Amino acid sequence: MSEHSWRIGLARLSRRSFWRLPLAAGAMANLTAAPIAEDDPGNIKIATRLPVRSATDEDLLFLKQIGLRWVHAEFGPDAPFEFIRSTQERLRRFDIEIYVGVMDAYRSLRIQLGQPGRDEDIEKFQTFLLDLGRLGIPVTKIDFHPANTYTTSMIETPRGYRARQFDVEEFRSKIERQAFEREYSAAEIWANYAYFIRAVLPVAEKANVRLALHPDDPPLAFMNGVAKIFVNYDGYRRAEEIAGASKHWGLMFCVGTWGEGGETMGKNIFEMIRDFGGRGKIHAVHFRNISSPLPRFHETFMDDGYLDMYAIMKALREVRFSGSMVPDHVPALAGDRGINRAGTAYCITYMRCLLRRANEEVG
Repeated sequence: MSEHSWRIGLARLSRRSFWRLPLAAGAMANLTAAPIAEDDPGNIKIATRLPVRSATDEDLLFLKQIGLRWVHAEFGPDAPFEFIRSTQERLRRFDIEIYVGVMDAYRSLRIQLGQPGRDEDIEKFQTFLLDLGRLGIPVTKIDFHPANTYTTSMIETPRGYRARQFDVEEFRSKIERQAFEREYSAAEIWANYAYFIRAVLPVAEKANVRLALHPDDPPLAFMNGVAKIFVNYDGYRRAEEIAGASKHWGLMFCVGTWGEGGETMGKNIFEMIRDFGGRGKIHAVHFRNISSPLPRFHETFMDDGYLDMYAIMKALREVRFSGSMVPDHVPALAGDRGINRAGTAYCITYMRCLLRRANEEVG
């Protein structure tokens, strides 16, 4: 066929006959389908962890420029109401809202080890919950692992960025020590946790603020002379029993921590998402990849580890998770400092692409 004849034939292809071609129709449908908007209340809210006391206005402008609408605001050990409110107002000038507010009063050793004075520290956290409620901030994070060691060394990964590593053998032989004057059993830590939750959960319900419980990272049952209780599925189930039917208790589901534990966790990441996420008990997500499960792992960028991060994103959308999700422990790229802008932009862009594709598939 001559080029002239081919052009005539192509011109005769009507619009209607074009749409009869399945490949063409499918391609055009993909191009014209409107994905769920990122600010739709039913969508996952891509966010980032933000140390608000050190974040500069230039940092906030950067977050606005990459399209970020939400943050997990980390206030440190103390957060008076006026400081929370002024922080909220400051972030709103950059079109950013606080989805999770974090204040470290819950980490008081008097609370977590059951020492005299814990009621005073619990009251401080109760006040924080009420303040979050007054400002419409819906979630706060808690964890319960006194005497924790997060890292045994910092390493340079094969791709050339530095990352946290944890090696059980190195920890046991070189780092582990008894942190306090005596050891603390799992029964004691459970009793202290239950005392704390029974004191703060009614206040959280009154304030309409959800408590998001982070697992123990790394998920080892005993560290530095203190038992750790949130190292597997059974720990979370027992915590849920203590909380009862309250919709204000749930998970800060840390994908990286669950990947660290591997087969020791009792349920894998997808089973956890279907179980707790399917019942609306995942309030926020730390989205992080790692090189391998224990006994040794190092953290990685999301596209550089052993976990299938797209499958995890899709599973969260399948249970209609609509809370916030942050890149966790973002590695620094060349030239990064402060909030690791290049690394953060890389992670946010990757997450946004995964989320858009997952929404297209799940519907």
